Amino acid sequence: MERHLSDPPPSDKTSFGGLTRSELMSRIRSNANLTTEIRMMRFLKKCGLKGWRRNYALEGKPDFVWRKEHVVLFVDGCFWHGHDCGRNLSPVTNAKFWGNKIKKNKARDRAVTELLKDKGWKVIRIWECQLKDLQHLRIELEQALRREPPGMGGVPELPDPAT
Repeated sequence: MERHLSDPPPSDKTSFGGLTRSELMSRIRSNANLTTEIRMMRFLKKCGLKGWRRNYALEGKPDFVWRKEHVVLFVDGCFWHGHDCGRNLSPVTNAKFWGNKIKKNKARDRAVTELLKDKGWKVIRIWECQLKDLQHLRIELEQALRREPPGMGGVPELPDPAT
């Protein structure tokens, strides 16, 4: 019997090499949100912040790590991490599944933050939507990266990235 592309497959498991769509999609791993991370890298370079590393083997897979200063930076996507900023569109299709997924992501974020803090790391989390105005982050990073107590020198004031 001849089959046409418009005909449904004979069974659920034949159209993706013997896998269901769900099984196939669960095997696809993200390479990270490059647009967001590239914007962050450009910002860090423009501010002259040095010493950060990417893809550092640490719990929670922080986006940026300053090992010497024990500072980690996460840039959390508004949708995936459940930010209530107005950009976070609630999914219509399979809303219960996505609601549970985002709820688990938020719980994991809290657990990772606490774990890293307990191990002596300073954890900074920013939302993807905050990449539009980075002045606050610049100040927070300058303070976190001080190698000496406040008032004792430390990181020099960095140039304003807006100029």
